[in-house]
Amino acid sequence: MARNLLGWALPGLFFTIGFGFAACLGTADPGGDDCTPTNTTGANTGGAGGGTGGGMTTGSAGAGAQSAGDPETSQNDDNNFHHPMDPTQSGQEDVFEILKKRAAEGPPEVRTRLHSCSKLSYASLGDLLTSRGVDLNKTAAAGQPPTAGQLYKAASTRDALGVANYDARMGEAYFYTISSATKMLDIFVQAAPEIITNIQNAEDCKVNGTGYPMFDPNTGKCVYYALSCVMGRPATDDDMELCNLMISQANEADPKDLANKRALTVAAFLSAAHTCQ
Repeated sequence: MARNLLGWALPGLFFTIGFGFAACLGTADPGGDDCTPTNTTGANTGGAGGGTGGGMTTGSAGAGAQSAGDPETSQNDDNNFHHPMDPTQSGQEDVFEILKKRAAEGPPEVRTRLHSCSKLSYASLGDLLTSRGVDLNKTAAAGQPPTAGQLYKAASTRDALGVANYDARMGEAYFYTISSATKMLDIFVQAAPEIITNIQNAEDCKVNGTGYPMFDPNTGKCVYYALSCVMGRPATDDDMELCNLMISQANEADPKDLANKRALTVAAFLSAAHTCQ
């Protein structure tokens, strides 16, 4: 009789214990044996006679009060701090601070350029090279590397740069890929010597009718107006310092090394300016 009674009671007993554990685990803070969550100071005081709220966040703490054991707001040695995405929870960055940061970046037409970048179109790349003194019709001698114009016109370059394929009803790619950015750098490296030679006579780079060389013939340093024209924007003090630092690494006693360092410097600025780096 006792054995039959035990067999009848055990399932109900296990169910009751299991349900109790589930109730405790389902709370933000299991607290004590009665599964009562721990609340923040003042969260459950509803005035002089409010008493305890039994886990409700009412009274002077307001609707935004959080449990002290809430994983959204607490930190302990066993877990990293949780970064909630809900802007109504505590710990979020103040909206006015965000507004100040946006204002410091400049007006929308400037700020959008800081956070987005589209690829220079194939036609625009050709116009840029031509306007800076590159002859796109120039060909290399037998056994020599291809010129910037030959690289630009190569079918592989058109594919890498995502030129429009109208037969396949595909427009030109408007974003950079690894291959397109790499191919543009290849073109800029080959174009740099021509730019250095011809930029002083490039009409788009003249200031009030006066052209400027890429490097000062007396000091060998970078020239502000020429570097600005290469980048398509006014050069900053940091740009000038970096440009002079790069060419200072060359061995001035070795004309070939000096020419290579200058070409790499110009190519680096072209690539950084026109691939949004």
